[in-house]
Amino acid sequence: MRIFDASFDYKTDIPYGRKSSDPDSLSPRLRADHELLWTKELNSGVLFAPTVPPGRRDGYLIFTDASGDRHWYGSDAITNSYTRWMRPKALAAAVASLDEGQRSRYLNPPYTIDSAMIWPVRMKDRPTMNQARGTRLRIADRMDLTLECIRRHYAGEPQSPLADVITAYADFFALFDGFPEFVDFFHFQDLVTPDYAEVRFYLPFDNFERSGTPVTPEEYVEYREAVLEFIGKRRRRMAQWVRKNRPDIQVLE
Repeated sequence: MRIFDASFDYKTDIPYGRKSSDPDSLSPRLRADHELLWTKELNSGVLFAPTVPPGRRDGYLIFTDASGDRHWYGSDAITNSYTRWMRPKALAAAVASLDEGQRSRYLNPPYTIDSAMIWPVRMKDRPTMNQARGTRLRIADRMDLTLECIRRHYAGEPQSPLADVITAYADFFALFDGFPEFVDFFHFQDLVTPDYAEVRFYLPFDNFERSGTPVTPEEYVEYREAVLEFIGKRRRRMAQWVRKNRPDIQVLE
């Protein structure tokens, strides 16, 4: 029987001898778990089934739609401890100020499925969601801020730091019957209010006026605690979904 282990650390699943240590690119188990979790029927009745192709050079995950068009998806972490960020200086200073217990809790955490997401990838549309989330400081790799940009897209509110990228990949977001289905599909319910009207932010939100990074030690701790709480809840949602929909799979947490 296949096992879905929601607490498995994909950093331990890198093939021996590979120079890169990036689980998003190299972990076979992460790719298989993405395929498992995101193969679902949409509200439209379409079966969204991103599939692992025969060869890695053929793509990471491929979804072939009813017209025969092939859509590529890549894996991306939706959490960031900012361990290697040297800018902004206030962020680097906040990380450097952590005590031993905080460093153990917040830095270099395991990479588990609750921290992972897939985004569409096209050579003609750069930057991708993955790239833009990590390089635009008003997002700063934060999933709560990313989700606010996505909410605005579905609401017809075009002003957000990711508006151009989301528009470029509008066909991906059009797969989902609005923001609630997108949230439910990817298990983001704990980042929104029960009516899906608002995002629950890790830090007080200022309408993207400042950098998304924490700027004080207190903010960093608040941010990391909020992230850890969210991914813990998302992990349980993922495990529950597999238990309900794939009784042939043994679920571990």
